[in-house]
Amino acid sequence: MKRLADFTIFVAVVKAGTLSEASKALDLSVASVSKHVSRIERQLGIRLLVRSSRGLKLTDEGRDLYENVERLIGELDTVVSKVSQAGQHPQGTLRIASSIGLGRKHIVPLVSEFSERYPELSVQLNFGELDPAASSHLVDVAIVLGEPQDSSMVARRLMRNPCVLCASPDYLARHPAPREPRDLQGHDCLILDCPGAFKDQWVLEDAAGKRHTVRVRGGLITDNSETLREWVLEGRGIALKSLSDIQSQLDNGELVRLLPEYRAPDLDFYMVYAGRELIPAKTRAFVDFIEENADRLEQAG
Repeated sequence: MKRLADFTIFVAVVKAGTLSEASKALDLSVASVSKHVSRIERQLGIRLLVRSSRGLKLTDEGRDLYENVERLIGELDTVVSKVSQAGQHPQGTLRIASSIGLGRKHIVPLVSEFSERYPELSVQLNFGELDPAASSHLVDVAIVLGEPQDSSMVARRLMRNPCVLCASPDYLARHPAPREPRDLQGHDCLILDCPGAFKDQWVLEDAAGKRHTVRVRGGLITDNSETLREWVLEGRGIALKSLSDIQSQLDNGELVRLLPEYRAPDLDFYMVYAGRELIPAKTRAFVDFIEENADRLEQAG
């Protein structure tokens, strides 16, 4: 940075014609301006300017340096201006990651609308359960299950996501339905193993507010909520599923809710992005757009 300042002042001196005029333009003392130019000459081991009573004259080497440095500084100013504009106007590529279930039903149409509002912005939407802290360098915004614990991430709740225990009639025909939480230990339980999920530790709260923690076991584990739904529909075991994801199957009898007198914790969806200050314009635009449509997400959920 010191060398950049030296070269910038050198260019200003050449353009001004005298040290005194350059000092006025730069709001520096004549001695300070002279010091910067002299430092370049010492480092290069060559004279760049010939000082006389009539002003300054560039040596051949000085002229060559001036022309090249002036061009480079101009290019730097262009780059800085472009980056500054990017911080003020959405541009480039916005990378969004969302869990599959929520993404396909709710995020896809919103991303489409957002893209229409900002046609100059490319939007890349990827599906998958991910840890936003570990993948913050890969995506700009993540829609995830559960509130991240990383304090460096900004997490905003998008919608409640109540969960219930369920199984298929076929599974229950082969296994007696659990009557209390501890009975789950004797069942095949289907486990969702992804960031934010309950994994193999299920917590159920009774009507009196007492919490019952059960470590469940099962032969089928996945990081994909849609796969978990397919397994429970196939009668492969008991699942702790998002109510919104299986409501229609509960209504038509394909699935049966279990232990309805016990309440499972909500597994809410959060919008997560890095940093609290100096957020890129493309990220800010998407965050604001999603917040504008938060009611639609809550109603859909």
